[in-house]
Amino acid sequence: MKTFRTFLLAGASLALAVAGSVAQADQPSAQASPPQVGFRYPNTIAQYDVGITMPDGVRLSATVLRPADDQKHPTVFLQTPYGKDASAAQVIDFVNRGYAYVSVDVRGRFDSGGDFAPFRDAADGAHVLDWIAQQDWSNGQVATIGASYSGNSQWNLWRERNPHQSAIVSYVAPADGFGDFVRFNGVPKLDLIFTWMMQEYGRVNHPHEVEDFDWGEVMAALPLSTIDQRNGRRVQAWEDAMREDRFGPYWQPLQATGNTPGRDIPTFNVTGWYEGQLLGAVRNYENARGHSATPGNHVLVIGPWLHGVNRNRVIGALDAGPQAIIDLDSLRDRWMDHVLLGREAPTHKNFIYFLPALNQWRQADAFPIPGTQYRSMRLSSGGHANTAAGDGMLVEGNGRGAPDTFTYDPNHPVPSLSSRTAGARGGLPQGSVDHASVEQRDDVLVYTGQPLAEDVEVTGPVRANIYISSDVVDTDVVVRLMDVYPDGRSLNIAEGIARAKYRNSMSDPELMQPGQVYRIPVDLFPTSNYFRAGHRFRVEVTSSDFPVFGRNLNTANSDSGTETAIAHTRVHHDRRYTSEIILPIVPRGASEPFDPPMQTAAAQPAE
Repeated sequence: MKTFRTFLLAGASLALAVAGSVAQADQPSAQASPPQVGFRYPNTIAQYDVGITMPDGVRLSATVLRPADDQKHPTVFLQTPYGKDASAAQVIDFVNRGYAYVSVDVRGRFDSGGDFAPFRDAADGAHVLDWIAQQDWSNGQVATIGASYSGNSQWNLWRERNPHQSAIVSYVAPADGFGDFVRFNGVPKLDLIFTWMMQEYGRVNHPHEVEDFDWGEVMAALPLSTIDQRNGRRVQAWEDAMREDRFGPYWQPLQATGNTPGRDIPTFNVTGWYEGQLLGAVRNYENARGHSATPGNHVLVIGPWLHGVNRNRVIGALDAGPQAIIDLDSLRDRWMDHVLLGREAPTHKNFIYFLPALNQWRQADAFPIPGTQYRSMRLSSGGHANTAAGDGMLVEGNGRGAPDTFTYDPNHPVPSLSSRTAGARGGLPQGSVDHASVEQRDDVLVYTGQPLAEDVEVTGPVRANIYISSDVVDTDVVVRLMDVYPDGRSLNIAEGIARAKYRNSMSDPELMQPGQVYRIPVDLFPTSNYFRAGHRFRVEVTSSDFPVFGRNLNTANSDSGTETAIAHTRVHHDRRYTSEIILPIVPRGASEPFDPPMQTAAAQPAE
């Protein structure tokens, strides 16, 4: 059975990118096994614990599988912190198709020596590429591959400008440490990153140590920068990342956006509409395609999936149907074989996506979809938009009415009803769920449009501009796009958060002056949804989504302080202050149906 599930073991957990090392380790001493011909896999030479020495003397450990012939082959290269041998039996199909396969434990993990510095392994990766190119079985072309940590590592390696990196096959990969990975628009992704850090530190994984943690109690502690110590351990990486609360030298090595190296290599990108690194994966695709002389060499696939892509058809309240699970490997393999083996080019377009609610696979020339119409839906009310029973409206003309006011107390935040965290480690459900309970809270403003007269497709990037004033020096703005059903259910479709002090710059934060009005731009996760006639657009605005995101304490030092303040915040929406959400409306004919290859029932991943 061909599958990419083992690579997605890496995708079940996310790695925190840090500047310093988080694990001290002695250099493992081992000798490579002798080449084994056909011992486990017919017509394959396998060798384990192959030492690759870095310029500083550190020995990395590799597994090498290759065809048992005297030909030169392109290589598939996986750089992983999750154990290089876990996927060997799963990737033998690469060898059967004419590739060599090399997987390497990153520095400081499992059989590799040195100290583990998550996501700071691009230079090591470049040296491994050079080593591969020097082998007598290599033709010098290397496709890097992997998910999550191993996905992001490929983009960091891209900036090394190594000539042997010939293709990127990247699944669920974040792009920017401060913008969409460890933090989202600068706000800590608490539920996702902290829970990962508490089980993935040191030389090996520690998943069973966290099984009995009371995540809610731990994540509610202050200061945020030392909540790791509540669990009886000291994870310096977490503490450093929380204290580094502005974009600067600490985060710069983890910034893909704007750091393209001028190397134009093909990329194949995969993500899911409900997964936590969706924004980063889309940014990686856009970065590569936008700087490419051959934009057709870049593919983006987005399914109705979580971080472990191509596994589930039911996520939250939505059932994507049996067509949710496809033969994703065959799409990838045909693309790879064209790029690296010179075989026939795929006939599909470069953006393949699943349209939820319509439950249909579609394709278009690019993301965003050419021809997309961006519609501004503006907030309006009579000054009482609190709760779904208030008078908040979503209109296409100018908003009107007095500002809406709500009180945000960090000690009583709006609870997260769902999460994009891999494996729901913090205990929250995933995907779209009914938000009726939080829409009864007075600290949640609700703006609802009129029933739609016809079906509307929303697919693409989503952005909001919210004008606020407050009596504190800093606060957060949370915006959610909802699909309101005729029966009253209000399902979350996309969400985003922004911290007021980063409104102009993430490297030079500016505190607010009480009473002054500020425009707060909010990037939401990209999304896709088919809004049926009779449904309504709805926008929620509030100041917290806990514990998905770390709380703003309404002070200057939310990530390292303990002092809290209560914020009385106004949302302005008149002709002067046009608070809005901008929706990507896809007109009929801008995309077309796509029939993906489907897995057989026996081959489908378990839910």
